Amino acid sequence: MSKAKVVRPGYGKILDAWVTPEGAGDAIGCICTTFTFSPAFFEEECVGRFLQLETDPVEDGPAYIIEREEKLSQLVCAAALVDQHHARGVRSLRWDLLSVRVPQGILHAKISLLLWSARARVIIASANLTEDGYCRNQEVFGVLDYFEGSEAPRPVLDEVVAFLGDAIATGRDERSPEFRRCREFLNRVTTRTRAWGVVEAPRSLTQPRIFVVLSGPGRKSVFATLKEQWPDGTPPHMAFVISPFFDPPDAANEPARQIWNLLRQRGEAYVEYNVTAEEVPGEKAILVHAPKSILDATPLSRSQTETRVYPLKLEDGRPLHAKCLWLESDRLILSMLGSSNFTSPGLGVGRVQNLEANLAFLVGTQTSEAKKAILNAWLPTEEIPEGIDVRWQPQDDAGEDSPNDAPLLPNAFAEATFGFDGGHYVEFSFAAKPPAGWVLYAEDESDAFATEEQWIRADRAKVWRIPWARSRAPSGFRATWQGLAGFAWWPVNILSQASLPPADELKDLPLEILIEILTSAKPLQLAIARWLRRKRVEREAGDAGETLSIDPHKRVDTSAFLLQRTRRVSWALTALRERLQRPIVSEPALEWRLRGPVGVQALANAIAREAKSEAEKCFLLTELCLELGRVRPQEAPGSLSRQKVKAALREIVLEIRAGIDAGALTQHPELAQYAETVFEKVMS
Repeated sequence: MSKAKVVRPGYGKILDAWVTPEGAGDAIGCICTTFTFSPAFFEEECVGRFLQLETDPVEDGPAYIIEREEKLSQLVCAAALVDQHHARGVRSLRWDLLSVRVPQGILHAKISLLLWSARARVIIASANLTEDGYCRNQEVFGVLDYFEGSEAPRPVLDEVVAFLGDAIATGRDERSPEFRRCREFLNRVTTRTRAWGVVEAPRSLTQPRIFVVLSGPGRKSVFATLKEQWPDGTPPHMAFVISPFFDPPDAANEPARQIWNLLRQRGEAYVEYNVTAEEVPGEKAILVHAPKSILDATPLSRSQTETRVYPLKLEDGRPLHAKCLWLESDRLILSMLGSSNFTSPGLGVGRVQNLEANLAFLVGTQTSEAKKAILNAWLPTEEIPEGIDVRWQPQDDAGEDSPNDAPLLPNAFAEATFGFDGGHYVEFSFAAKPPAGWVLYAEDESDAFATEEQWIRADRAKVWRIPWARSRAPSGFRATWQGLAGFAWWPVNILSQASLPPADELKDLPLEILIEILTSAKPLQLAIARWLRRKRVEREAGDAGETLSIDPHKRVDTSAFLLQRTRRVSWALTALRERLQRPIVSEPALEWRLRGPVGVQALANAIAREAKSEAEKCFLLTELCLELGRVRPQEAPGSLSRQKVKAALREIVLEIRAGIDAGALTQHPELAQYAETVFEKVMS
């Protein structure tokens, strides 16, 4: 019998932070930032855990697509803010991909803000939203939860929300639908969490004081923020640094110089760099992955200063990507973790500044649980044996923390939006004149979708709408232009959730399956999967020429019997009413229940499509409206108001009524009178 793996205190899996906590309630939305990015990993692993998906994209196929579509369509917002160098890839349009263009620098922060109806969570990490970042590299992350009675620091949440708002607005039209969705979500977070967390920092440093360290263009440097946050009195005398990357060897290494300004200026002071290193084969030497300039920055005018380097002891096959900074005095410890490499752009001390996010913990040196947790999270090191020749070879940051060689989309190409207005379309917005000879290709298609010549014939429209006739919506366009070798990526976002066609498995579901879904206790994806399996078996049996069942009950087609059809529909209507009465956390969720593929409108359409007569159609649709009038919406913390739900129900009742041909009911005066009475009652 194998033993369970012992998890070291202070260690954990960052993917576990995406799992919905007990009592958190319904998922409302999420916004994340990253530098490098994997759309498939984000969608399947991160968002899948956030939404509590029960299906697997590989094993469950259509069932996974159905569950993903249903749960994503009900969020206020799901968005990934990705640096422009990596904002590309095929994905579901149920979530937004926003390319962020930071002047001169890059978007390097790794923040995830998750909101459920009864909890908010902030994750600040060194890990990009990639499989390497979450599952392979040696990374570091911190998690803060906000709920009623939470002791998490409220200022951190407020500053993170403001930071995300600034990142979203960077170079983006505030009228764009993705901007509005993100802004609405951030406003929702602020409103919902107003009474969660604590405003005042703990007075005793036996409990950590937690604050966020945000840097970038127009912001303070990391060093400046840390100096402000360090309490008055004795400054730290020791500093410890973990970083995979540093300023180039030929640079002045401003971070290595400035860290000494944080330490006390008299007496002993010490800086230690914990870095990766490797032995030189066949020689008594070691390659330290850092520039020698970290030693050269030691103040020569002071005799009691020292800089030392210790290699990290890491698991095999786990590259270092964590970034940490530790300051210590006789009575205080400050530990910072997050996205900032020990570089000038990462710490905000140079001309080029990245958007970075870090989380810091300030605690007393006296024994406490907080101190133990901070110590446990620091990576272990080892000494360099005496007599070993130390050589300096900084790591190449051409991977996780460096822009790639893919062409960047010019600022002239603003937003690309997929919408629906009687038919599907793609709308391109231009902020300036694009480069000459530009051409757009939908995803990996070889035929041009739009060209500069066509745009010129459209009078160089600032907003250019082109009909979209393909069955699947595009997640982006490859853009090229005169003199460019390669393609830039122009991400597409949707106008609204209603713009997207339903998955093929959910299109125009027959009345029988809608009744089965609505009256089943099983989740939507399982009910649909069972129906698809049954249809496949029937189709295969037909292809094999199998005979019909000899069971007389199964051979009788009762679908034409009005009484039995009415009974089955009645069960579905009751289940639909109960479903509509449950608290609804967002307007997209309300839209899904009303106009989604298994909602009110879908049921009305199926009734109209399959009714055996105009009288049956009128009667069943009238019963549907009567049931809608009986809905008594329930409210819960974070849900839509009862008035908003009732108004939406009245609106759809009017739409259903408009689909009934009053003239066709002249031969059924009693039915016509009944329908009129019901509509008056429902609308009163």
